[in-house]
Amino acid sequence: MITNKWALSVFLSALLSFTFPAPVVSEVIIYDSVTLPGEEVMLRAETRGGFFSKRGELVEFLVNGKSIGKNLSGTDGFAVKGFVPMKAGLYKIAARSGEIRDDGLLLAVNKKTKVVFIDVEGSVLEGPFALQVKPGSAKAVKKIHEKFPIVFLQKGLLGVRAIRSWLKKNEFPEAPVMPWNKGEIFKEIREKKLTIKTVIGGQEVIESAEVHQSHAFSFDSMEDAEVVETWDEIVKKLK
Repeated sequence: MITNKWALSVFLSALLSFTFPAPVVSEVIIYDSVTLPGEEVMLRAETRGGFFSKRGELVEFLVNGKSIGKNLSGTDGFAVKGFVPMKAGLYKIAARSGEIRDDGLLLAVNKKTKVVFIDVEGSVLEGPFALQVKPGSAKAVKKIHEKFPIVFLQKGLLGVRAIRSWLKKNEFPEAPVMPWNKGEIFKEIREKKLTIKTVIGGQEVIESAEVHQSHAFSFDSMEDAEVVETWDEIVKKLK
């Protein structure tokens, strides 16, 4: 078992090294958010040195290209800054530490707006090792995005930053990428009084949202979701 895990780890490291650039000596990562207009949201950025968090780094936060202030990263490597989006929409956020910068997204939606959550690993990736696009997924997600705001969920071994890069490379629409975190994302959404239109993905992600009585689509056979074979089916059924 240990040998198998070690081999898998080596394989994934090699695979990702060919797909995504290796981490730089120092970096800053900003995390996407979803919130309500008129309510303060805490923008979060993490400073790292290689694979380890760095404390005491000065981070400047920007929204739509304008600075909203600076803060130091704490002992956990995170710096935060409050921001209040005054209207619904997609805001471009960024964190800058010295010459290093990372860009992300803040989605502000009204309470009655229904949001579609897409599990990247469980619906648009053909397989976690191949990193191939599931046929028809990019085109279908664009059509869905014309009707509903969407949020991509990061669940597997690929980090948020890697998923952002992969989605952009494969021409998916611009939308927040947020950690699934064993279903905590859905609890946060409900606490903010936001509405989940549907969840598209794998069994674990869907089951974690089931307690919130959310509708779901899945390409896997399961009781808690409407099972589909293609993305075109989802587009036709999602009204």
